Amino acid sequence: MDWKKEWSDKHIFVQLNKGAVYSGKVIDVDDSNSSIVFITIIDKYGNKVTFLHSEILKILEEKR
Repeated sequence: MDWKKEWSDKHIFVQLNKGAVYSGKVIDVDDSNSSIVFITIIDKYGNKVTFLHSEILKILEEKR
C-alpha cells in the first residue's frame, strides 16, 4: 500500500492493536524507510499523535 498517497491530508478514524482509538486529520506520512511507516495525525482534541502502520487494526476515512 502507498500509505502517503492513500492517507495524506485525510480525516480518519483509526483503531490500534493495543486498543487506542483516534479520530483526526493526517498531517504527515513518513515512508522514507519502506518497511516502517510513521503516520502523524492531529486528533479531535488538537493533540499530535504518531503511530506505526504496523500498529493499525482498523483505519477508515471519515467523510466531512
